[in-house]
Amino acid sequence: MADKKMNRGDSSDIQDTPSDLTTLRQIIYGAAKEELEKRVAELERRMEDSFQRAEATVNKQVQELTSAMKKGLEVLTEKVDSVDKHHDDKNTELFTYADKLSSEMEMSDTNSRQDVDQLHTRLDSEVAQLTEKYDARFAEALDRLDQVTRELSSTKTDRKTLARLLATMAVNLESDED
Repeated sequence: MADKKMNRGDSSDIQDTPSDLTTLRQIIYGAAKEELEKRVAELERRMEDSFQRAEATVNKQVQELTSAMKKGLEVLTEKVDSVDKHHDDKNTELFTYADKLSSEMEMSDTNSRQDVDQLHTRLDSEVAQLTEKYDARFAEALDRLDQVTRELSSTKTDRKTLARLLATMAVNLESDED
């Protein structure tokens, strides 16, 4: 009968053939196929679990690394801010010190100019006084010399008296110079 069906070329036989073939395959390879599909499914499940664990581990490490980097950046930022503040403080301190020194130098310059001006004025005054004093003494000495000369001309004196008179005059002149 199966031969007749095949000889007739009946379309229902061709359709039955694939299902028979599938059944036959199922019988021969079914257990191995199911085992293989189970193993593939198990392998797939294990791979999925491994990927999930690896992803969780990588995510955790990335989070830890990100956290550590943020903390490190915060610490560095604080240090940089501290150094900047210290630098700004020192810079301000230096400018303040420079301003103070500049002010002190101006005051010192002004004071020294005043002192120099006062010293010049005082020296000029003393030089004028000394000039007047020596001019007066010189005039006085000339007057005395003239007086002694007139006395000597009008009276005759001996040489000893004349020598004493000149010695006295020399002593007076020396004491006036001191």
